[in-house]
Amino acid sequence: MTSGRQRRRVVPDYMAAAKLAVPEHIHVERTTLVFVAPAVVANGLNPPGSHLLALLEDGPLSVYECAAHLGLPYCVVRLLVAGLAATGTLVTRDPPPADLPDIEILELVLSGLRAL
Repeated sequence: MTSGRQRRRVVPDYMAAAKLAVPEHIHVERTTLVFVAPAVVANGLNPPGSHLLALLEDGPLSVYECAAHLGLPYCVVRLLVAGLAATGTLVTRDPPPADLPDIEILELVLSGLRAL
């Protein structure tokens, strides 16, 4: 049983993305879906990278979900994913576009709420 204090990290968060060469042509955003590439060998990865691969074994997650599960800031996980995608370890994909509601319907709802 732990006290109310959280366990302090041994390695600072910024070290999780240290020594990663992040290419400019791979764009990783909050909602980017992350997959493990087929036939990937996880040998030689740093601990955050191997934890990310273990997390993604069950299926794809968004970058935000990965950050939440790993307990790392979004910006660190974003760099980590981009670096691993550049090496071919991970595959990224933008999520499908959402069907946005019709503006006219939203305006009718807003006017109805204002009338209350």
